[in-house]
Amino acid sequence: MLYRRKAAALVVGGLLCTSSLAMAAPKVLLVGIDGVQYQKLLATSPSQLARLHHTATFTGGVKGTGLEQATVSGPGWSTILTGVWANKHRVYSNDSDLADPRFPSLFKRIRDARPDAYIASITNWASINQRYFRNEVGSNNLNLSGLNDEAVTQKVVETLKTTPADFVFVHLDDPDHAGHSSCFGSAYDRALRDSDRRLGQMLDVVTARQAQGDDWLVLVTTDHGRDAAGCGHGAQTPNEKTSFIASNKPLNAEFNQYVDTLENRDFDGIYGRPAQTSIAPTILRHLGITLQPDWLLDGTPLLGTTGVRKLMPARNANADFTWFANTGSPVLIRRNGTLLASVPASQMSWRDPAGLSGLADYSLEMDGTPIALRLNRREVSATLDWDIGRSYVFLNGGEYVRYNQILDRADTGYPRAVDQSNWPGLAPYTDQIVAGFSKDANIAYLFLSDGRYIRYNKSADRADAGYPQPVNDANWPGLGAYGTQIRATLRWKGDKVYFFLRDGRYIRYDLKNDRIDPGYPAAVNDANWKGLGAYGRDIVAAVKWNDSRAYFFLTDRRYIRYDIANDRAEAGYPKAVNHNTWPGMGVE
Repeated sequence: MLYRRKAAALVVGGLLCTSSLAMAAPKVLLVGIDGVQYQKLLATSPSQLARLHHTATFTGGVKGTGLEQATVSGPGWSTILTGVWANKHRVYSNDSDLADPRFPSLFKRIRDARPDAYIASITNWASINQRYFRNEVGSNNLNLSGLNDEAVTQKVVETLKTTPADFVFVHLDDPDHAGHSSCFGSAYDRALRDSDRRLGQMLDVVTARQAQGDDWLVLVTTDHGRDAAGCGHGAQTPNEKTSFIASNKPLNAEFNQYVDTLENRDFDGIYGRPAQTSIAPTILRHLGITLQPDWLLDGTPLLGTTGVRKLMPARNANADFTWFANTGSPVLIRRNGTLLASVPASQMSWRDPAGLSGLADYSLEMDGTPIALRLNRREVSATLDWDIGRSYVFLNGGEYVRYNQILDRADTGYPRAVDQSNWPGLAPYTDQIVAGFSKDANIAYLFLSDGRYIRYNKSADRADAGYPQPVNDANWPGLGAYGTQIRATLRWKGDKVYFFLRDGRYIRYDLKNDRIDPGYPAAVNDANWKGLGAYGRDIVAAVKWNDSRAYFFLTDRRYIRYDIANDRAEAGYPKAVNHNTWPGMGVE
């Protein structure tokens, strides 16, 4: 919906005014105050926050699921501005670069829907404008970064007074600085009181603008809480996960009603409160922008109809996800844009009859309000050592990742689909690839689950003609009986390569003599593979990183780092394969 002014704006007494002929236009002021512990804020008796409706909310996603994200600023502000968790916007740390453009910020969504809107982003912390959303703020009318909190406030007041502002995002940072500098105490409390005072200055201007006929929504929030001492943050604890939302308008049941019937009661039941993801859809709805199912927003809007609420991954084997609703209205369930089912909202759980494999984006729509959930069942299915500094990782669901071993992260733009353009000759077999290794700089081999293999020409970057061929004793002397049992391969030192079998055994193959070595298969035990004995049947892939290190990928998205020089698994493993241990791999 577009709002057109019927009369020119004018400035009277330093305040932008419109004539009585103008329509009441919806506008938004979003004030972010970094690093606020909500309980500590309330203890300071904040007089300006008291002018607003406010409640505790949660940040940091849902621990132990693909929705989990660190309780630090980069992920927090990115979630606030996009309405999705980090498994979609991909800002996992303060050092992350651009957010994923497939999940745009409020800056872009508002600009797309209202081309004439006046949009401003005025921040203390520069990374919001200059890093995560630098491409999207380019169309803003005003961007200011790196100002101190007092300068931010004065510029916001000026902007609200002298421009036809439609959406203004504000970032204040003093409480976070005070916490890092001196933990909880007098300095932190003083920073909270100063922030409250500055909030009051902004609220006063909004009140004056409302008297001129504008329809303002003011939301105030924080990106994360703090640890028990107030010095830091980043972990999944009740304090660090507690954020807040304040509003100048009465909001709906998602804001006002605590839900105590959740399956997940961790962190003192924090998931029964509103989520940080609710801010973006609330703002869009107030501005008259219709929420679309294909936007895949993770948050429930706090204005208007809620739709289903508290959508999150199930913790039991009987469902893939659960929600809360106290109505029998129909819920339309889509997976990756395809309508799968219509069920009564009172059912409050659902399991995909097709099962979960790879990445699935679910959208649930009730009463015209959509909410989404990304479930990630990506698993490592095979690896391929390619050259110095680069390996390829194949995932279930027909995707692959090019992994940069020097930077220790996946290259930008991955995972991608295995198709004819990037892996000529492999596309028909994407779901069958179980293992791979490079023989040399020119030839690689990929093994399929049905007992066949493909010879891949690395120089020509395509599968050789005439493949797949069977793994038999003519092609691989001694391997013929094990072709369908191959689950992983590991190129070793010299001319040796290891084949790991589904039954927990392994074979050492001599590439120079082109046959298996005598005495194999042998058991994967601690005598042969120190520290791997308990995981012989769990190995799904393996890759040699360099001459001193190899990695074994296991079932249940785990991995082990193996010390080649000392011929043993390193201490502290297995660890989870996730965005912290394998950045950019897409396995969460």
